[in-house]
Amino acid sequence: MNRILFFIILLFLFNTLNCAAALSSESSAPKVTNDQIQEYKDFIESRQIREKEIPELKQEIKTHEKDKNYKTNIKRALAENSKSENGYRIQANCGMKNDIKILISYSVIYDSNQDKEYIYSVSGNLIQIAYKYPEYKAVYSNLGKLTRIIFQIQDGYFCFFSGKGAFQGVVDEYGNLYNRNGTMQNDEPDSKQKKYPDDSTQKQETSE
Repeated sequence: MNRILFFIILLFLFNTLNCAAALSSESSAPKVTNDQIQEYKDFIESRQIREKEIPELKQEIKTHEKDKNYKTNIKRALAENSKSENGYRIQANCGMKNDIKILISYSVIYDSNQDKEYIYSVSGNLIQIAYKYPEYKAVYSNLGKLTRIIFQIQDGYFCFFSGKGAFQGVVDEYGNLYNRNGTMQNDEPDSKQKKYPDDSTQKQETSE
C-alpha cells in the first residue's frame, strides 16, 4: 500500500511539474537586454523618428476617418479573410480573453500602398494610422500624434516604445504584454495591453 501511495504521489508531482512548465512556456516571451533597448533608443534618436513630419498625415486622417464598408470588413476580419478583395485586404487585430480570441480592431491595407495601415475600431471609426518602414513601424493617433514605435524582434513578438521613445515592453501577436525579462505583465485578461492599445490622444468615437 505504501509503495502504491508513493507512486501516486510521484505521478502527481510529475504531472504538476509538467503543467507548470507548459504554463511557463505559454506565458513567456523573448528577453530584451538593456543593451538591445538602448540600441533601439539610439536608432530612434539617430533617425529622428519622433521629430519626423508626415505632410499628408492630416489629409489621410480626414480622408479615412470612417470606414464606409466596416460591416463587410468586420465580417472579413472575423472570418480571418486576409485575401485582397476590391483593392485591399483586411487584417484582424485580436486579443485574448478567458482563452478566447476576440476582435479588438481591424486594419485596412490597400494593394496600392502596403506600407500604410489604417486601423479601425469595430464600429468603423479610424483609431490609428501605421506607417511601415524596413526597420520599424510608426503608429499615429487619429489626432496625428505619434503614439507607438514598434520593432519586430522575432516572429510574433514586437518591442514597443512610446511616441516619446520610452520602452514599454514586448507584445505578442495576441496583444499580451511582457516585461524585458519575458514575463507576462498581468495574468488578468481584462488588463492585458492590446496590439494597438487605445491612447488618450485619440478622438472619442462618434455614436452611431
